[in-house]
Amino acid sequence: MSSEPSPYLMALVGRMETRDWLQLVEGQLIEAVFYLRGEVKFIEHLPRCWVCRVEIQLDVERYLGRRSTWYLCLENNEYLEEQYPECPKVENYRIDDYWDQVERYRKGITESDANTMEFILDRAKWAYKIIGKQIKLSRQLLRMVRNWDFTEQMLEEFNEIWEELQIYEIANPP
Repeated sequence: MSSEPSPYLMALVGRMETRDWLQLVEGQLIEAVFYLRGEVKFIEHLPRCWVCRVEIQLDVERYLGRRSTWYLCLENNEYLEEQYPECPKVENYRIDDYWDQVERYRKGITESDANTMEFILDRAKWAYKIIGKQIKLSRQLLRMVRNWDFTEQMLEEFNEIWEELQIYEIANPP
């Protein structure tokens, strides 16, 4: 009796591992689509909701956008502008500083020449297109996973789309 597993057993194990992997990837893709759809709904809601705009403006001015969404984080800005040249540039806007604003209010000055809100809405409009592309790619991968046929061509196509989607993940951390 040989200690080596038979090729049939190895093929079965490979298929079982692939099935587990497909279930895992399917769950990740479903989660990604729901998350991204939430981002789209928020971007559509933002121009209409004064409270959300004020909260986001406070976050951008006080915390450099760290507590909001990826496309408003000013700490990530250098990478975004390098990765996406069409991204609205921060230097084209006057982002107010929270503490300077507090000091002005204490002096009774309520007016500001800052256009932080314009920056926020422009970036949201720009990100809307990217998120739409992410949703499209995620749905395309989800269809592939659900109709997986174990061919080499299918795997190559999947990997190509997956790599394209991963480029967005770098700019869009969870």
